[in-house]
Amino acid sequence: MIDLLRRHDPGLIELATKDGAVLVSPGLQGRIFAHLAGDLLHQLDRECLESPRPGEFNNLGGNSLWPAPEGGPFAFNYMPGSEEWVVQTGIAEQPATITSQDYGSAAIEKRIELTNRHGTVLDLQFKREVRLSNAMDTSGFSALKGIAYHATDTFEPLGSYPTDAALLAPWSLEQFPGGNGVTAFAKTKDPETAINFDFYGMPEAPPVHGEDFFSIQLGGTARFQIGIKVANEPEVLGALDANRNLLLLRITEKKDGLYFNIADNDQPDGPGSAADMYSVFNGGELNFFELETIAPMQIRDGLMTTSSLHSTSIMMHGPMQELKRWVKCQYGIDPVN
Repeated sequence: MIDLLRRHDPGLIELATKDGAVLVSPGLQGRIFAHLAGDLLHQLDRECLESPRPGEFNNLGGNSLWPAPEGGPFAFNYMPGSEEWVVQTGIAEQPATITSQDYGSAAIEKRIELTNRHGTVLDLQFKREVRLSNAMDTSGFSALKGIAYHATDTFEPLGSYPTDAALLAPWSLEQFPGGNGVTAFAKTKDPETAINFDFYGMPEAPPVHGEDFFSIQLGGTARFQIGIKVANEPEVLGALDANRNLLLLRITEKKDGLYFNIADNDQPDGPGSAADMYSVFNGGELNFFELETIAPMQIRDGLMTTSSLHSTSIMMHGPMQELKRWVKCQYGIDPVN
């Protein structure tokens, strides 16, 4: 699969570590992938890559940067007067340009145009800065191998856009294969009130709540999405994949700014009806899931200004008991008993 990526993107950047590499793909819309010892960790849809369907969104996988909100009055996935879900060319197809790279980091960007459901046309600079991270401490865990990276994802408006005409925040969707045998979890305050179910669909089994975490089983046939509320100050979002012996973590920090409802629905109570910092998507029969991080919108003098999302991704492989022990040592929680 790594060779497949190289063939389809000759400009693929490889940030190598002793256990694997982070792959930044300017040619595949600016997506990020990673591997451990040659085993690709992210979802990669080979059929979409080799035989893209004209006129459709070809969801290749990896870690991709999207504009929020998806739905509601200022949606970027619905055009004015239409109920058809779309992904605009600047996100779905347009390649990026490499602006810098060295042995441990890379930066890419592209100038894109997006239209929202309100009818506002935005001229934007899309930027991704990726660097290897030392956030993964495996001291005392010799059986574990892993890789970590930090991404700074930015939308910079190149025009003047008032907040009554557009909302915009960076939203990073990191996609992994599977679902069955995967337990998603988050460490958060007051976990029984932390989940926002107001997206679409519902889990087949209810979440399990601990003192300072919740866990939820993925897979099955139900397609659903949940958010994790900013107000509950979530510390980390993760997933344990028992089939692949993987621990997957995403970390972002609460920032000043406007968190708003990003959900893919009509948002009948308006953009202020939700404020999430993380999200989980379960694809059901699509056989993939996503761990997502969300930034707030930045505003100055009633106009949107540059907004950035800072996310760290940690991916580890090893015996499941050791992965669970690592989570317990690092975060003090045991989300999978």
